[in-house]
Amino acid sequence: MNRSDFLQEKATFLIGNPHLEELSFYQSFVANHPEEPIGWLHLGREYEKRGERAKALEVFRRGMHLHKHDAYSEEIRDAYQNLLRQKKQPKGLRFLRNSLALLLFLAMWLTIPGTQPVGELTVKAPPPPPAPSQPTAKQGAPFSHTEVIAIPDTVSGPQLDEQLNKYLNQRRTYFTKPFTLLVVPETDGLALFTSLPFYKPELVRGIVSYDPGKQAILSEKWFAHGCSCEDDPLVQATKQQFRQEQVALEQALTLRNALYRHYQRAGKLPTALADLASAYPANMLSAIPQLRVPPSPGDTSNQPTYANWTYAPAAFQPERAWQSLSEVVPLAYYPEPSVPLEPLQVIVYQSSFSMRLMSGPYLVRQYPVGIGKESLTPEGYYTILQKVSQPRSRTNAYGTRGMVFSSANHAMHGTNDPTSIGKSVSHGCIRLHNDDVEELYSFVSPGTEVIISDKKQPSQPWDNAPRFTLPAGQDEETPNVVYHWLD
Repeated sequence: MNRSDFLQEKATFLIGNPHLEELSFYQSFVANHPEEPIGWLHLGREYEKRGERAKALEVFRRGMHLHKHDAYSEEIRDAYQNLLRQKKQPKGLRFLRNSLALLLFLAMWLTIPGTQPVGELTVKAPPPPPAPSQPTAKQGAPFSHTEVIAIPDTVSGPQLDEQLNKYLNQRRTYFTKPFTLLVVPETDGLALFTSLPFYKPELVRGIVSYDPGKQAILSEKWFAHGCSCEDDPLVQATKQQFRQEQVALEQALTLRNALYRHYQRAGKLPTALADLASAYPANMLSAIPQLRVPPSPGDTSNQPTYANWTYAPAAFQPERAWQSLSEVVPLAYYPEPSVPLEPLQVIVYQSSFSMRLMSGPYLVRQYPVGIGKESLTPEGYYTILQKVSQPRSRTNAYGTRGMVFSSANHAMHGTNDPTSIGKSVSHGCIRLHNDDVEELYSFVSPGTEVIISDKKQPSQPWDNAPRFTLPAGQDEETPNVVYHWLD
């Protein structure tokens, strides 16, 4: 969309809604045209003008990750970087510069010939900066980040150096401290030069340490072909660092999803995180995951230490319900992903007998499933209504966990017949291996979306990361209830 069409749409909106401000138009525009950079640019500028820097940064970040790129995309990137630089300036320096600018303006205004003061000149103070969010699990925690990307097998030498440097320089937008890149080989369907935070890196092409502040590669080590490199200390240490960050990200995503679904249902956040792990039917989660503190440099004790997650419900903003949860439950010790996390979704592809657990663009887990015969598993949009541990049936057919997703007694559950996975044999329910359903049960909460399609899933090879399982308690069981799900 060009500027003329945008301004015409803006004028039409404001004429038809004289009681609304420009901010309302920009919010409406990005909702109706989410792939138009011009809308995200003006919405971010409006927040910046209002002194709401955190919102402006969030809007600019989203605008930088649109599929569509035009001249306004570059303006978004420039506005984001300028705002970051302003944010990093010492408060005293900002105050001095603003004061000098104001004095210069007044001096020029008073010396204009024929200009006389009219009444009392009142200078409105700029809005105060947003209050800092509550500290994470440990004040002064060291920055740590390991990122996994795949690169083409056909690219090497100077061409690879050029492409890798472009990718690394682009990361300067998000990271300011040195970080590590764990490079894996290309496989069919795996996105290239894209962060893969939930991927399980088996084979390795290289390890690169990069300092975005100096725009320099600090060290790099490459392998002729992808290898497991089990005897290479650097590879094993890097994999371990990535896994520790991955676990923290899985935990944060699970907690935020549970809080988001709780807010959708109750209209407010719980008083404490522990309230999420209540007894059935209020069991949003089975337990609150333990946050592992990364070992200090040189620590060889291998003794894990844990900390409580920071919970700051006062930072919640209903108008930015999901986005503000990153401040309510901050990701301790590690940076937020460059492309923001999104609420969890379960997507079932019946023709492929497969299920995916997604967070926005990120594939978190993938499972094989069994479905209903003769198209008895319904297509469409659903949400998880309740979670049950050790669900009873007349034939003990439901395995170890169950999640009801429709009032017609459709559920996702385990099975006592593993051979049924990958087949159309049920009366409408979705079956998973017991290990898989226990992991899915740990990730999701009531209210999580379930989308069932008759299509085949997009081709993407995937090995799930090590299991993420929260122990289910007896208070999540319903021993006096015999379920009649459509198995």
